Amino acid sequence: MSMLRAIATITAVLVLGLSALGGAATASSTSTGYPAGQCTAYVASQLSWIPSNWGNADVWLIDARRAGFTTISGANVGAVDSGDVAVIAADARTRNGRASDGGHVGIVTAIDRGAGTVTLSSVNWPEGDATPTSLAFATSDIEGYIVPPAGASMPASRSTTSSATWSGGTTS
Repeated sequence: MSMLRAIATITAVLVLGLSALGGAATASSTSTGYPAGQCTAYVASQLSWIPSNWGNADVWLIDARRAGFTTISGANVGAVDSGDVAVIAADARTRNGRASDGGHVGIVTAIDRGAGTVTLSSVNWPEGDATPTSLAFATSDIEGYIVPPAGASMPASRSTTSSATWSGGTTS
């Protein structure tokens, strides 16, 4: 892990801890703070470090930056690790169809830099599908990524073998 990424993730842990003391949860039908069946609820249920107040997927990058999390531009796929959260912009046209007007988020499970793809674990793609799926998106489909804080873990059921796999927050 680069020194800058390590410092940024440590800062994010501190900010997350402080924001949890005063943050208000949004109304929801799940314990995550997000509407049941949505991609946001799925990602938050799989990654305990996701706060319950980031709103629709299309604003997660903005909210993550405000909360002190490290974010990566979608164009900088070389810095992405499995376990990062990918954000697809609202109404974005992708190789897998069009994102909803609320955008889309998923957990990066594999990166194939040679093929220019990022595989995401998510739900509600296509809209209405509540079953977790694994889909490869073109790297150009991704608006950006949210980096987990230092020490965060990804559920083993979501990790896969690839050219870059989850390594507990370190760069492969």
